[in-house]
Amino acid sequence: MSDRPKHRKTQAERSQETQERITLAAIEVLRKNGYAGFRVADVADEAGVSRGAQTHHFPSKVDLILTAFSALFARTAESSRERIANIKPGDDVIQAMVSDASDFFLSEDFTMSLDMLASAERDPDLRGGIGAIAKKTRSFVEDMWIGLLLSRGLSREDSEDILWLVFSAIRGLSVRLLWQFDEHRFNRLKEITYKAAKDIYDAKRSPDFLKRNK
Repeated sequence: MSDRPKHRKTQAERSQETQERITLAAIEVLRKNGYAGFRVADVADEAGVSRGAQTHHFPSKVDLILTAFSALFARTAESSRERIANIKPGDDVIQAMVSDASDFFLSEDFTMSLDMLASAERDPDLRGGIGAIAKKTRSFVEDMWIGLLLSRGLSREDSEDILWLVFSAIRGLSVRLLWQFDEHRFNRLKEITYKAAKDIYDAKRSPDFLKRNK
């Protein structure tokens, strides 16, 4: 048995863990209560830290919300990155894109994001930060999908057309969820979206690319 002493966490490591715990707690409180019902005291309780510890790491409500929103979008972007990285040459790229869009836009996380984006429009302290985070992370995801389509022999214009078609259609379904959910129709419209995008994908791929990859 080794007598090597156990690693003692440094102050920086403990501080990082506390920040992450508070951030995850803030996301959970936002999910349960929405922006209108968000209270920093609830976050401290959820995280199991003192109000003083929370204030030390996040001096203001805006700091906390922006950090939580950034972590939420970073998590979804990482999920997309992993999906794209695991796509093999023979896989159906369009089906993967529809699945990725559905996982994001039809999730509770996106519903919560819509609430925060709408709230930010009425709060000048949040508006710029929320918009910048959303634009940066979603642009990152879109650029990865466009890069994959380019690598499959499509032009940039056609790649962007496919991405806009898929993401806009699924995002539209997510807005519909605010007042109606018809699972059968949702699935049918997702299939229609897939077929429309797949038709463009099959028709627009470069003949030279297809010859080289037979």
